[in-house]
Amino acid sequence: MTTTDRTAGEGLGLTRDASATLWGATDRYSGPYNPWLEPTHYIGTLMMSFASVGVGLQRDWLRVQRDLGRLYGQPLPVQQFSSWLGRIADANVSLMDQLTREYTKPEFGLDTTRIDGKEVAVTERIVEARPFCNLIHFDRDTDRKDPIVLLIAPQSGHYATLLRPTVERLLPEAEVYITDWISAREVAPEEGTFDLDTYADDVRHFVTMLGPRTNVLAICQSTVPSVMAISRLAEDDPATQPATLTVMAGPLDPAAAPTDVTELADRMHLPTYLQTFIARAPNGRRVYPGYVQLMSFIAMNPQNHFSSHRDLYRYQVADDTHPEIERIERFYREYFAVADLTAEFYADTVKRVFIEKQLAAGTMEYGGRLVRPEAITCPIIGIEGSNDDISAPGQTRDFLAKFTGSDDVSFYEQEGAGHYGVFAGGHWRGDIAPRVLGKIHAYATENYSPPQYPHIPIAPYEG
Repeated sequence: MTTTDRTAGEGLGLTRDASATLWGATDRYSGPYNPWLEPTHYIGTLMMSFASVGVGLQRDWLRVQRDLGRLYGQPLPVQQFSSWLGRIADANVSLMDQLTREYTKPEFGLDTTRIDGKEVAVTERIVEARPFCNLIHFDRDTDRKDPIVLLIAPQSGHYATLLRPTVERLLPEAEVYITDWISAREVAPEEGTFDLDTYADDVRHFVTMLGPRTNVLAICQSTVPSVMAISRLAEDDPATQPATLTVMAGPLDPAAAPTDVTELADRMHLPTYLQTFIARAPNGRRVYPGYVQLMSFIAMNPQNHFSSHRDLYRYQVADDTHPEIERIERFYREYFAVADLTAEFYADTVKRVFIEKQLAAGTMEYGGRLVRPEAITCPIIGIEGSNDDISAPGQTRDFLAKFTGSDDVSFYEQEGAGHYGVFAGGHWRGDIAPRVLGKIHAYATENYSPPQYPHIPIAPYEG
């Protein structure tokens, strides 16, 4: 595939060399960027680090006073008060550490799974390396013959490890592969550009590589490029389609149910926003920094994040062994670990998916041709959460009407589930996964091993 004089970033100042191929070494986007963004972030981080040191020194001073008081025989009420002050100081240090530490890419850490009541070793292997993505296989040490599930992780600021609970639940009943997207600032500019079409190229490549027995499970933002890729596969060679396609809580039709995300996009003057928040990474690549995306996530729901950290603080002051402490800290270790996006991918996604809503409007192009969801004939499964405030109920469901080529389109809305609850937590484990896996097994063309857990029927979509 070759580039054109202008890309999806036309009108946004995002241009690239017409003579270069998509993966060519001379590919360059020369859009606007903010040269002060990275230094400002660095200075702010440095100031927070100094504040963290100050809080730590305060804690150490209180500990010295407490120990001296005990040594010289302070009255018991004074010792109890000093102990209470010490717990407050410890909680202050813990909170500052939570807010100022550098969060590197987490590990999946899925070394075992339980199959037929036994612990089975799992080995994480990179089976295909692309410039912007590694395809990971969770290789189980078992003779079970299970369906192949390809998890298409979203590229929206978080690493694919955010889907660890998704992988964990699938492992006993599936051969799981996942797209592990690489932070843009770690990819040399010589590797070329990465936009929405490039994302779809990678999905097409992985589906073709794994073969037509593959069951694609696309989550959130990844549903759009997945539909682009599989539509093209179905149009060019129907035999290369996956066995099933599951789209979960994605912005396939953002206008169907507006949220803070879609309303922000509707109000956004994109060139100004890009010029404010696009930065140049140390290797020269222009990126939309993960920390900016993280601040956007937090700004959409600040009350919940404030409440979580307030509760964490109270638990630590009251009793540092409270079970909720580990749960909250574990969530934010994952949530605060963010990856950079390429500038062109971010601009492309905001413009084509959220502002112009091209996929639902039928104007989305991929490789110079219209995307035709009606060409997909494999079974389709749509999943939403009733409390999703990011991809609200309707954004996935209403788009299912576009899959007119498939004779089997199913839909399930999980009552009480928020965005993350669709692919993690109790709703995912107990209600959603059994439905998705049940559908996958129902359409299996292989003689797979019997399901390990009971499956639940999923109702046909009634548009």
